[in-house]
Amino acid sequence: MIGLKVELTLQEKLRDLRAERCLTLSELETQTGIPKSTLQRFESEDDIHVGYQDVEVLTRFYGVSADYLFGLTDNRQHRNIEIDKLRLSDEAISELISGKLNTRLLSEIIAHPDFPEFLAALEVFISRTISEQMEIVNKTYKVALDTINRQAVTVGRDEYIAGLNEASIDPDDYFRFRLSQRFDKIAQSLYDAHKKEALAENGQGYLKSLFGQLEKYRAIKSDTGSAEQAKLAILADQMGVSMKKATDEEKKTMLSFFSRSKFTQLFKKRK
Repeated sequence: MIGLKVELTLQEKLRDLRAERCLTLSELETQTGIPKSTLQRFESEDDIHVGYQDVEVLTRFYGVSADYLFGLTDNRQHRNIEIDKLRLSDEAISELISGKLNTRLLSEIIAHPDFPEFLAALEVFISRTISEQMEIVNKTYKVALDTINRQAVTVGRDEYIAGLNEASIDPDDYFRFRLSQRFDKIAQSLYDAHKKEALAENGQGYLKSLFGQLEKYRAIKSDTGSAEQAKLAILADQMGVSMKKATDEEKKTMLSFFSRSKFTQLFKKRK
């Protein structure tokens, strides 16, 4: 299942494609001939150079284009299709290309197996064809009820009359309820599909990053014998600063400035 991000990285696309085939890295190695270590690097490292031959093998194996893998298009199969074939209005096209909509989520909704049923129900609601038939039935019930009330004498509660009173259904209320049911089913399905992904991004991803920084801190401290240098290296990573270009004076200033931060205090506690 593709995530809700507007753009997926090459690594995410390769992981998704392999997951859809339910393949391990070892199985993919057997079927493509690309070494497992190379495949693992393709799926995990940001700064990678994928060889032309490997790209050709992977695109043929997964049935996608190189343009899709490298982010030139979001379409795996349909490319440069005539827009007239989609039969969209100018207003709809403008909205789709405006960047205001999450088109990836919209694509998942449209491709959902229950979406045609939802759209058909919406058409019925808007056209009011069945609503008019329901109104005729409601009028028939009302005539029957009025006739009974004029000609019959009821004592206490009459279940038959009570049933006729409840038999009248407001068409608009009924179809809005049915539409809500159908769309709730689609929304719940998409929520369930992305729940594991969201948990990984919001929780486990943060923890993995934090533990990675702690390990890096221990490694640098062990290599240099200096807790100060280890703290500087971690803080520099957080800021995206290259410590190789910093002067000794700049390093001292940075350390002094960040010595009061909660992040630095965390490492002090773990010394």
